[in-house]
Amino acid sequence: MSLSVDFYSDLHAEQHADALDYAALKKNDIAIVAGDVASDPATCLAEIKKIAAVYKTVLFVDGNHEFRTGAPGFKYDFNFRATEETLRKGIAQMPNVVYLRDKPFVQDGVAIIGRNGHWDYRMIKGLSRWRALRKARGYLKASFNQAAQFSKMARRDYYALRDQVIDFNKDKSIHTIVVVTHTVPRADLLVVKPGTSRERQAIMGSGKLRRLLKYDTGKKVKLWLFGHQHAPGTKTIDGVLYHENPRGHPGYADKNYKPTALKVA
Repeated sequence: MSLSVDFYSDLHAEQHADALDYAALKKNDIAIVAGDVASDPATCLAEIKKIAAVYKTVLFVDGNHEFRTGAPGFKYDFNFRATEETLRKGIAQMPNVVYLRDKPFVQDGVAIIGRNGHWDYRMIKGLSRWRALRKARGYLKASFNQAAQFSKMARRDYYALRDQVIDFNKDKSIHTIVVVTHTVPRADLLVVKPGTSRERQAIMGSGKLRRLLKYDTGKKVKLWLFGHQHAPGTKTIDGVLYHENPRGHPGYADKNYKPTALKVA
């Protein structure tokens, strides 16, 4: 059995003058959206509603931009729980949308699990937690406690995904696990852009996510979809296909952006 999906990430809907025509882009009945739909929860929900009007099923994980306050300034709202509850309530009004943060999606022997992933600031080795947090404070323009909220959420997301990987490895009806995160799942997938150091790029990530594969005892994790760094690409490492398909910000976004059509076998 196989499952076919359309994959989007980093839509940044409010920043683009030209709205995506999801009906014209649609190739499959299921859409997976890996975060950074918009820079506040209300605009994100409005865009998800447009996608849900076209697709039979939409699977969604939030990104870091969903925890911002919108223009002007696009500052972070560090009340993460309240933002998640806003997203949850909005998605509850869309029967064909699954918030993967709250529950996995299972069909035809394929389990799709997902979380934001957040940032523990320690994707690369040699950077102490305290030094990483100090640097993150500067990037985020946040207090120490506010910056630490990301690392708390990173731990929570990692353990939730770990438990699901363990459970689905025990489930004989599941032959394939697809992991969806917004955060880049491993350091060797980082793409360092001109003017940005590898350390800065890695700080906005989680060193925990890669550990998930230690618990994939049945080698069921075949596909990992992610976003965040706006660097489209595909790479297979140790039998897992990693794929990113961002629209990105205006100015360097692909004018012919479309979802990746994927078949999960």
